[in-house]
Amino acid sequence: MMKFDLMLDASTPDFVEQLMAALGVKEGDEVQILTPQFKRTDGAVITYFPRTKDEFAALHTFSEETLKKLGLGVWDKDDSGIHWLYPHEWYNYIPAGLIVTSISGEEEQFFPGQTDDDMRFGCLAYGFIQGRG
Repeated sequence: MMKFDLMLDASTPDFVEQLMAALGVKEGDEVQILTPQFKRTDGAVITYFPRTKDEFAALHTFSEETLKKLGLGVWDKDDSGIHWLYPHEWYNYIPAGLIVTSISGEEEQFFPGQTDDDMRFGCLAYGFIQGRG
């Protein structure tokens, strides 16, 4: 992996030229830029919307197959459990005060309109960890 000590300003008129020079890209070279994927790529259609804290708590007991069918995404999986992310479509149904686990591992209370609704691959940046005892 290369390390750069160069700082570029994307608002300058010759940013593209500066970037290409910094990367060593020559005329005719192909450059591919990947950006975050926001929309769902698994083809899941979300039809179930839990509405109560009890319904959200019940998700902990569902099988991996069922949770995937419901549209939840796996953020991480290790010996301590599976970190599931809620489908973006559930944002308006998550009860105020529900404890959610963010992708950074922090637990926080969910508050509609205040908690971030950013999505990646159709999922929110938080959910729950299944199997943590």
